Amino acid sequence: MKAHHAMIMALPLCLVATGTGAAERRQPRAEIFTDLLKCREISDDKGRLACYDRQVAAMDSAAQRDEVVVLDKTELNKTRRTLFGFSFPKLPFLNDGDADDKKASPQYDAMTQIEAKIAAAKSIGNGKWLITLEDGAEWMTTEAVTFRDPKVGMTIEIERASMGSFMAKIAGRPVRVKRVG
Repeated sequence: MKAHHAMIMALPLCLVATGTGAAERRQPRAEIFTDLLKCREISDDKGRLACYDRQVAAMDSAAQRDEVVVLDKTELNKTRRTLFGFSFPKLPFLNDGDADDKKASPQYDAMTQIEAKIAAAKSIGNGKWLITLEDGAEWMTTEAVTFRDPKVGMTIEIERASMGSFMAKIAGRPVRVKRVG
């Protein structure tokens, strides 16, 4: 893994993105990571190596205690997909961004929609459905489905809509949904 694709998150909710982009430089950096970077400033080879050894051991220890999490871009995108549809405060490592973020970072890749297979579909009355996706995410229709009932194996497309809502296409037909689990 290349260093510029690595992301390090120190709990509670601190993220360090190593790279050179403007958006990445604005991210808060965990102290444990900045301490590691300071080792580069030591000119004496023996002292620099000792510093690196000490700081890497500290990071490893913190990771074992789940105080630091290291994610590459692929894992970060998987996490974003898993959390799609939930409301969170603005968290730098899940950055759905705003207009300023989009301008600042050409690598902006907010998730605006997902496509998945339906793993389970249960009628909850009044034409509404509880739909479970293959990854375990649960979505509920907030209005009656007046067309073909959702079935296991069907493709569902869910996208962000206005004012924080979500629209799904089931069998090519739109219906409002919300993430419930």
